[in-house]
Amino acid sequence: MTRGIRRCVLLGCAGAALALSGCTEEHRPAEPVPVARASASAEPTHKAWEDPEKALSDAKVWASSGRRTGSWEARLPKARGGTVWVATQCQGTGTLTVDASRYGTLTEHCSEHPDGSLNAFEMTNTAAGRVRVTPGPGVTWAVAVGWSASRVQPEN
Repeated sequence: MTRGIRRCVLLGCAGAALALSGCTEEHRPAEPVPVARASASAEPTHKAWEDPEKALSDAKVWASSGRRTGSWEARLPKARGGTVWVATQCQGTGTLTVDASRYGTLTEHCSEHPDGSLNAFEMTNTAAGRVRVTPGPGVTWAVAVGWSASRVQPEN
């Protein structure tokens, strides 16, 4: 009995497929639609390492470390008002602390995948200073510090 039902279902499906395929002279094939395919492994994709200096596209770059490990320090010039931008990128388990002297300090929590941030510090007249970067053991990082004359608009 189940064999007869199975044949009816199969014949019904085949008939429906033929009827829905529109096999007539007027039928025009549709444009192919791109389909996103999942990879065999279900691992998520992660962004590749990016130089944080690229995030400072509208700012004058004051200091850029390049990709590195270990501590780093650089001199920052005196500025009159505007916004100081600190862009980071880090990878590895641990933290990355960036002390931009009078402008501000931030701590990033790094992971096994590259990740970064862009931070803004509004300022008035400020004397020259330094940027000091202190990473945790096993953290690879890069930092860029820049300045723009415009001030950051406050969020409402």
